[in-house]
Amino acid sequence: MSERVVILSTGEELLTGETVDTNSAWLASSLWDLGVQVRSMLTAGDDLPGLVRAVGSACDQGSVVICTGGLGPTEDDRTAEAVAAWAGVESSESSEALSQIERRYRTLGREVSTANRKQAMLPGGATVLENRWGTAPGFSVQHQGSTIFCLPGVPVEMRNMFQAHIAAALSTRESPTLVRMRTFGVAESRLQAMMDGVDLDGADLGFRAHIPEVQVKLRFPTGTTEADRHAVVRRVSDVLGEALYSVDGGDLAESVIEALSQEGETLSLAESCTAGMTSSWLAEVPGASAVLMEGVVAYSNESKVRSVGVDAEIISDNGAVSKPVAMALAEGIRTKANTTWGIGITGIAGPGGGSEAKPVGTVHLAVSGPSGTRHQTAVIPGDRNQVRIRAAGAALALLLRCRG
Repeated sequence: MSERVVILSTGEELLTGETVDTNSAWLASSLWDLGVQVRSMLTAGDDLPGLVRAVGSACDQGSVVICTGGLGPTEDDRTAEAVAAWAGVESSESSEALSQIERRYRTLGREVSTANRKQAMLPGGATVLENRWGTAPGFSVQHQGSTIFCLPGVPVEMRNMFQAHIAAALSTRESPTLVRMRTFGVAESRLQAMMDGVDLDGADLGFRAHIPEVQVKLRFPTGTTEADRHAVVRRVSDVLGEALYSVDGGDLAESVIEALSQEGETLSLAESCTAGMTSSWLAEVPGASAVLMEGVVAYSNESKVRSVGVDAEIISDNGAVSKPVAMALAEGIRTKANTTWGIGITGIAGPGGGSEAKPVGTVHLAVSGPSGTRHQTAVIPGDRNQVRIRAAGAALALLLRCRG
């Protein structure tokens, strides 16, 4: 297939700003990883004439169109109708699609309603794309040299269906090799500046910022030798330095669980401003039970004293958001839980509570381990949730650095 790909997202809620179009961003990133360039991204509402024009415009620009949304059972779900109009064919009930819908509803213990049968109305000649993650089948249609793939707008369904039905079709016979280098603590603009002048030996350079990390992506041309690829990765690793925490590995939580489990080490956490976010992130990783022993949400000063054993005088003398309190949290929880490592986090997530001396976003982190306790502080930008996410990431990154 040609690599002239256009992404078309549909839905009135995208045009009003009610919903953020994360599907197009994810698809663009996934296609880049496959070595496929996106020509353009379009957005259309739910009115049929406008949707037909959008489908035609997308197919004029690219020989492959990936369309998301508008496959539901309601009257404003018109993607199939619009594609049929563009292709100049009639829509009809697909027995294959209906069978998939019925099978899906049986597993849910429900009957297929008249509205749900609408999801089986597809353009004549369409190829059905099975949806094993939801109730709306996808489909593809070929017309006038273009192929349009239509997927549900629900992100988890769209992503799984893309991987199951489209990724292999778009991959070249010899796909480029992608190396993903994960960094923490350095902004994307700074990473770009750091990479200036680095010899990438023909590799394409890309970045993906996803709080709390930024990924540096290297896409090597087909035929690049392993030795040449490793040489480039070494050069980039030297430039990234301590900001780099993983090459082709998992995120911060996955990296911590993997590193600690390999050595039989354990971890406990005492979290104030992050309120258990770090513990929850770690618990999402399979195998976390071998590492994560205990997590305490010590939000109030009383909880810090009662649940973690922080000396009340340390809090009264320094304030809850301070280096001594963060270190006491890390040391206290490590002692109470009898773990290899202890993490303490305290800060001001906002939007209120800040002062000139301790502005909103001030966070103190500490990691206590076999060789002592290490502290780090920062004023983290962003809204309340971003401060908490970045603080959680900073704590895990600090733990990885403490381990060497």
